[in-house]
Order: sequence, then C-alpha cells, then structure tokens
Amino acid sequence: MTGDVDTIFANISEDIVWNMVGSNALKGKDAVKKEMEPMRGFETAHQTKQIITHGKTAVIEGTMAMEEEGVHKKYAFCDIYKLDKHKDGKIIEITAYLIEVE
Repeated sequence: MTGDVDTIFANISEDIVWNMVGSNALKGKDAVKKEMEPMRGFETAHQTKQIITHGKTAVIEGTMAMEEEGVHKKYAFCDIYKLDKHKDGKIIEITAYLIEVE
C-alpha cells in the first residue's frame, strides 16, 4: 500500500480535529495536509482487524508495518472517526491510538 494522501484530503472537513493520543492534535485541513504530505507514496503494509460503524461514528482497528530509516517497525492502531453526516459525510474528528509492537 502507498500513501494515498489525496483520498484522505478529499474526505476530511475544513475544520477537522485529529487527536493523536499521547502527542499533538492537528486542527484544520491545512494542518493535516502539512503533516501528511511527507507520507505521499510512503509504503506501508496494513492489515485491518475490524471495522465498526454506528450512525456517524466508525472505528478501525488493525496493524501496519513499515521501514523507517532502514529499520522494520510494526504498529497496532485504533482510529475513531466522527462524520458530519450519516451518508457521504466528511470526517470532522479523528482520535488515533498508535503503539509500536514487536
């Protein structure tokens, strides 16, 4: 998988809040674009464990692996998405949990 940041940019609201638990929060689409642009084309291996949706909320749990400065790293993640409307909604908030695993 490659970093398809354009798909992400097309599906987030202008006033998105992206909470990275244990780190900083990004506020606004421009801040998200600035943070994610270096990931364009960055190769990762994702495995989705489960997706849960209810109304305007979705949760994705899984793992991802990547090479960082020549070192293979694996992470577990759980992302919680809030949408502005039920059908064809834009993401207005993300809470992202990410931990490195062996």
